[in-house]
Amino acid sequence: MKLRYFLPIFLFIVLGCNRPAENVDEAQARLTGVSKWQIQEILMDEAPVFKEGKHIPHISGVQFDEYMDWVRFLPDGTFEGHFKGATENKRFQWEKYQKQNVIALRDTVAKTGGWNIYPRNVYEDAFEMETRSTLYDPPRMTKLTLKFVKKS
Repeated sequence: MKLRYFLPIFLFIVLGCNRPAENVDEAQARLTGVSKWQIQEILMDEAPVFKEGKHIPHISGVQFDEYMDWVRFLPDGTFEGHFKGATENKRFQWEKYQKQNVIALRDTVAKTGGWNIYPRNVYEDAFEMETRSTLYDPPRMTKLTLKFVKKS
């Protein structure tokens, strides 16, 4: 009988500790509070194509030879990332949009791009960013999701 009560309380405590951010302000605090985030997984239309440093064969044939192995968010609005094998880091701008409840990344030169981070996908130790593009399977729109974890 005691086990019946213990299990729901245990699950509540475990699941409650790792809850998503409630809004863009909380998401921003979490993203800028970590010195570096490391890539864990890349998904195309919800199917994994890259995980833990290895390519996973996908029906589309797309393979990610270039990807940011780590990223960081600076409080001044700079998003800095390092492409695997590159000698220099790449910089973009991030901005929070309260009304749309999203943090968006834009290219600093062209002021374009479309990577979005929603508070529902920002945790204390992980976050996801996503975009939609016809680049990978024209003319079909593809959803691309990058999953990052806190770098240890």
